[in-house]
Amino acid sequence: MNSDSSPSIFQQSHLSGQRDTLRSDHRQSLKMLLLTLCGITPCIVLVLWTQGERGFVLTISAALGLVSLMLLPVLNSSRANWVPVLLVYAALIAGTAVVLLDGSVRSVGVLVILAGVVGAGTYLRCATMVLSVGIAFAVLAALNLAGYHGWMQPLQNQSDLALWLTQITVMVCLLVMLVYGRKRLETFLENQQQALARWERLAGALQTSEARFTVLFQSTPAATLVQRHGTREVLEVNQAFERMVGHERHTLLGRTPPTLWATDSDRIRFRDLLKSQGGVHAMPATGRRRDGSTFECLVFAERVMAGADQLVMTMLLDVSAEIAAKRELEKSEARFTQSFNSSPLSMTITRISDGLFLEVNPANEGVLGFKREDLVGHTSLQVGLWVTQAERDAYIAALRRDGRLLSFETRMRNKRGGLIDVRIWSEQLEIDNEPCELAFTLNVTEEKRQQEIWRSVAKGVSGQTGEAFFRSLVEQLACALGAGGVVVANIEDADHINTVAGICDGVPLPSRPWPAHHPLLLPVLVHEGLLVTTVDSAALGELCPLLTQTDHLSFAAMALRDDDGSAIGLLGAFWPDSPDPAANLASLMTIFASRCNAELLRVRRDRELVRLNATLEQRVAERTAQLQMLNRELDTFAYSVSHDLKSPLRSIDGFMHLLQEQTSGRTTEDDQALMARVMVSTRRMGSLIDDLLALARVSQTQMQPEEVNLSDMAEGVVQQERLRDPAHEAQVQIEPGLVAQCDPRMARIVLENLLGNAWKYSAHAAQPHIELVGLTPTADGLPRFMVRDNGAGFEMTRADRLFKPFSRLHQPTEFQGSGIGLATVRRIIERHGGQISGEGQVGLGASFQFHFGRPAQD
Repeated sequence: MNSDSSPSIFQQSHLSGQRDTLRSDHRQSLKMLLLTLCGITPCIVLVLWTQGERGFVLTISAALGLVSLMLLPVLNSSRANWVPVLLVYAALIAGTAVVLLDGSVRSVGVLVILAGVVGAGTYLRCATMVLSVGIAFAVLAALNLAGYHGWMQPLQNQSDLALWLTQITVMVCLLVMLVYGRKRLETFLENQQQALARWERLAGALQTSEARFTVLFQSTPAATLVQRHGTREVLEVNQAFERMVGHERHTLLGRTPPTLWATDSDRIRFRDLLKSQGGVHAMPATGRRRDGSTFECLVFAERVMAGADQLVMTMLLDVSAEIAAKRELEKSEARFTQSFNSSPLSMTITRISDGLFLEVNPANEGVLGFKREDLVGHTSLQVGLWVTQAERDAYIAALRRDGRLLSFETRMRNKRGGLIDVRIWSEQLEIDNEPCELAFTLNVTEEKRQQEIWRSVAKGVSGQTGEAFFRSLVEQLACALGAGGVVVANIEDADHINTVAGICDGVPLPSRPWPAHHPLLLPVLVHEGLLVTTVDSAALGELCPLLTQTDHLSFAAMALRDDDGSAIGLLGAFWPDSPDPAANLASLMTIFASRCNAELLRVRRDRELVRLNATLEQRVAERTAQLQMLNRELDTFAYSVSHDLKSPLRSIDGFMHLLQEQTSGRTTEDDQALMARVMVSTRRMGSLIDDLLALARVSQTQMQPEEVNLSDMAEGVVQQERLRDPAHEAQVQIEPGLVAQCDPRMARIVLENLLGNAWKYSAHAAQPHIELVGLTPTADGLPRFMVRDNGAGFEMTRADRLFKPFSRLHQPTEFQGSGIGLATVRRIIERHGGQISGEGQVGLGASFQFHFGRPAQD
């Protein structure tokens, strides 16, 4: 990249500012010097006159003071550059005249010439300074030569007072010039230090930027190579390039890279594209690594200009894994086709949009009776597979919602037109950019028939509850399964499980506790679904002594669970002769367990409800005590805000006023502005604290509702606003006879905030207009009111922030405020059981509709 050597706009403005500062200091020093001469020379003249001096010293002093006085107004004109020149030459002429009149080079006039030389070095430009100093040296040489040859006659009666006064004047003038020179050096040193600090910051920022670019370049996952276009010299490579091709960075930089193309055709095609199009985008190619292995990649390249150099940036993306995956996908598709056709389950692939069959395996004929040629190329509705369009729509909606369906149950027609119950497992997929589904269909007609049989058995216990229900349930289940015994248990606590109801060989079992860690029960409680196992008869001997006649028992059980999945009990059945479980065992156990689970939950909920009702009064009292404690804490907080926070604010404001008075005349305008901003901030914070306290008191103050005339109250609020801001001439219209049942103090706060906002936000309107009118009563007959103005308004998209504390819809520079007013209004309205809403348009005003409701006495 090229760097511009010319100074930046910032640097130019900085140098210009320095020159302006120097010119200002230069003028100020000259002004001080001229004022010094104007002040001293009259004093010298007066002293010499009173001492009887009437000679040349008096004349020269008066002339020098007169010249200084004449140069003062010129200093503020366009010819100010001549002031130092005239002053220097006046000093040289005056000094020369004094030496000539004194007749000796040891005269005080030499000091005046010396002061002129110092002034030339201080105020004049280089060329003028050299000329003035040369003239001074020439004059001194001539005067010394004249004194040496006796061409001048020394004056015998030189005045010591005149000599002393002249020496003091020269020393004062030299002191003024030296002070200015020192100040100028200090200013220059400070500017240089600031310039050095700026340079260090810029250098640091440049280094940071370069470091970020280097990190991004080196950490990019794409292999990147930067070359000079003409010579192919490698300028930079990143770590990904080193890893991809196997060449190290130091072996590539500054050299022509080795051949990275596996074939010449790829290299020629890359070169032609770069030449004709100026870049390469996603060109597939085969690359060669350092060890001779090849890899598939996509090539991206672009020609870029970096100053006078034309560079080529090449990026390689290794797609070997993607190509290998594509090949594997082709193999997988072949395997899928083979598995699809040879699967014993009915499998179909259909288009979701219209149900068109794309593929059907041979096993479908055994489930639905349709062969492949009967379905492929036809829709499910054309072949009459679905009973109704609504059932298919419900199935498709569920599939689109979840992306897959597991064990979805519905009805379909087979090839003969008969209705069958099916269960479908389906997965949504995409084929040729078209949403499709892969479905497995299972005929469950026989299973449904068995479930219906046993569902009718379960209905026999559906009308009973409590202990009678559980006794009936174990009897019915034992009969349905042909089981030797059935038991329902309830988990009382973490250590015990209680028998709720049980039967063994037709004999009811007594209720008794079991340990929760019982080796027979614990596996059931942690198992999901039905657990069928063979157990030792000794494990159930204590429960049913009649079962001890055999060594092993078949045991089937399901855990009963709460809504959160935690176990609350179990339902179990066992057989004395260990027969094979019946084919409908799972269905029966599921049905009976579901009903048993629901009843057990109901019983537990009833017990919990009784317990909660017994402790309700106690919990209400505890909650009331907590609320009272919170109210006391809120009062304490309000007191702390009122005193502990506002007292420091008052101190800050008072000290700032005192500081402003004590530093009056000694501070700059910026200092005064900063102190004013501090005082404004303290007053604003005090206002915010007052608003916070007002908002808190709204919730704490006891309400005393009564009939309030809002019209009269609004007239008082408007009169108060007119006294506060008499310059704001607004037309206010208040409908007479507006009455509401509310707390008068809180109602006044509502009107003060709503009418005050209308007054404030209509200040910039051409013809401000404010209204308080009544609206149609609510459905409950409550009076409704509206405050409307034609002021600044607000955007309705931000109306959700309208009643939030500290949320303002206008900038503080436009309208002052804390954002608490409308939040306070809303809290008051809600305490009265009413509602408030606002509408507005930018530049067209705002309106607020509200009603108070029917508040109860606090």
